[in-house]
Amino acid sequence: MTRTASQSYCRAHHTDLASVRNMTENQKIQELITGGNLAWSCIGLFRDSWKWSDGSNSSFSFWKNGQPDNNNETCVAADFSQSGAWEDWPCDMERAFICYGPEQGESGSE
Repeated sequence: MTRTASQSYCRAHHTDLASVRNMTENQKIQELITGGNLAWSCIGLFRDSWKWSDGSNSSFSFWKNGQPDNNNETCVAADFSQSGAWEDWPCDMERAFICYGPEQGESGSE
């Protein structure tokens, strides 16, 4: 799904797209994604001073070398074939996504 569709799904069925506040959370997401055999997954980070979609704050970042490259790409996907390192992407690009909620997170690829 696109980021907008992914976020709408997550908000309707869970809480929001996943926020990653530290390496432990990044590794938990990687375990979920790797089990689903998905390399790329949308996370809740977007460029508006790089905020998390749920409004939470975090000083943690895990950008790939050379990222963000600021080529008018305002959404972020994590590359779990590379330890979940982040890359900025156009928001209309379809990617798998990961939500979080009060229960264990769930991934989707609709």
